[in-house]
Amino acid sequence: MNASNKVLLGASGLSVERDSLILRDVDWTVRKGEHWVILGANGSGKSTLMKVLNAFMPPTTGRRFSFVREYGEDDWNEVKTGIGYVGSEINRMIEHGESALDVIVSGARAMINFWGEVDPKEQRAASHILRQIGCGHLRERHWQQFSQGERQKLLFGRALMAKPKALFLDEPCAGLDPVARASYLAFMETNMAKPKGPALILVTHHIEEITPGFTHALLLREGSVVASGPKGEILTSANLSATFDTSVRLRRKNDRYSMTLAK
Repeated sequence: MNASNKVLLGASGLSVERDSLILRDVDWTVRKGEHWVILGANGSGKSTLMKVLNAFMPPTTGRRFSFVREYGEDDWNEVKTGIGYVGSEINRMIEHGESALDVIVSGARAMINFWGEVDPKEQRAASHILRQIGCGHLRERHWQQFSQGERQKLLFGRALMAKPKALFLDEPCAGLDPVARASYLAFMETNMAKPKGPALILVTHHIEEITPGFTHALLLREGSVVASGPKGEILTSANLSATFDTSVRLRRKNDRYSMTLAK
């Protein structure tokens, strides 16, 4: 297989049922060099799909696979180290007194709230990442002092410490003011341009957050796939109308998107 077509992760016939059917027969594959957005209304199954692929919860039926490994047949603990996650759950769990450096270092050990001695090699790597994400000046400051936008960047850096091949961003702009949101979107775009960076997978219900660096889109409605594939083919007024169960009009300008209700 060509390196550019290398499969990173995905699902086949994946369904999740609890009190009701949350995901229904989802087929989806992420390949090296691709950056995806998972788009849908609240309750469409976006976060559930992300949690299943991160092994935070099991599927009811179907396959999930990552890095030529399959859940149920291979050691998934090893697989999990290759998948990063940035979400509000981690934000809420970090103690107010954690320094920016410790937050980054904790990512190398899959640890929330760092304890123990910092390995010099890890410290150097964390310092490099802090500079890489534009947060070097925050090194010694504490979690309680950071803005929501700064926290989201630090959580991104924390995920990078484990050198993931794929990184899920679960609604990272939620709660950000317009300026912080624009800053974070530019930050995402910069990271997608790095050839050795992880595949980014943005989970959102805001079409405006799809920046030019995203290459593919997966549209979900009530747990089922509406459409999946290259962004330019998938993001259409018809597909989005089906996704949100409302007639909408998609506009594109300078490779950025906006959506309005159709008149």
